[in-house]
Amino acid sequence: MSAFNPTSGVLTASRAEIGALAALVTGVGHADETAVDAMLADAAAGSLAEPHPRLAAALAPLGRPIVGVRLAKSGYLMPGWVGEGRFTLHAYRSGDDDQLVSMPAEHLVHFLLWLLQIGPRPRDPRPAEIAVQADVLNRAVALRLGDRDSAGLLPEPLDGAIAHGFRDWWLASSHWPPAPGAPGSIALEAIDTDAGLWSVQQLEDGTAVVRPVTPLSTMLALGDLLPDGDLVDQGAARLPLDSTPVFGGPISWVAEILG
Repeated sequence: MSAFNPTSGVLTASRAEIGALAALVTGVGHADETAVDAMLADAAAGSLAEPHPRLAAALAPLGRPIVGVRLAKSGYLMPGWVGEGRFTLHAYRSGDDDQLVSMPAEHLVHFLLWLLQIGPRPRDPRPAEIAVQADVLNRAVALRLGDRDSAGLLPEPLDGAIAHGFRDWWLASSHWPPAPGAPGSIALEAIDTDAGLWSVQQLEDGTAVVRPVTPLSTMLALGDLLPDGDLVDQGAARLPLDSTPVFGGPISWVAEILG
């Protein structure tokens, strides 16, 4: 059953219902407008044509996104949008009570620090970097996401950290219309373990380079998900439709390995 908090502006509904709402507002994909209006009415959140003011603020980044955010965590991908001064995320929960969460854009990093549980970590010595085959690393991560044994797949100390102290895996990326000569995207991938955080750099030759990182460096890297103004094409009306995230779901390689 859908619900709306008029104070926080958080909309709670099924995954399909929030996905349908996002499709209609972004203009990407197709959805049943009548069904979405019925869901909003049931939640006392207004309608597509006249949403509650708090919901309207949450939907504004979807209608004119400057930055598209994709947040993958625990084997699932969640879409998000940054508009003029606001960030909105389709937050995955149980599936029947997903949430559309919105906040000032400058709170994005703080929200991710909380969501990804970035906090103090051990400072035990670890190799500066470990090169492994990306498909083997992905298999080890997927097995642990499915609470299955992964011991023996990777070189130490990474093998033990993932097999016996795995906390989570996540990937955060953002895309924007780039200014001439500027990059138009960034992606950060990490594995969280009891032994500490590890960044993952995927190379074109199928190798993954895994490096220990600190919570502080991770926080600073997450800040780059919001690009500086000189990196963005200020003349662009919005993020191109084909780069606008709308639908999330299971990470394909995780589902394939666990399937």
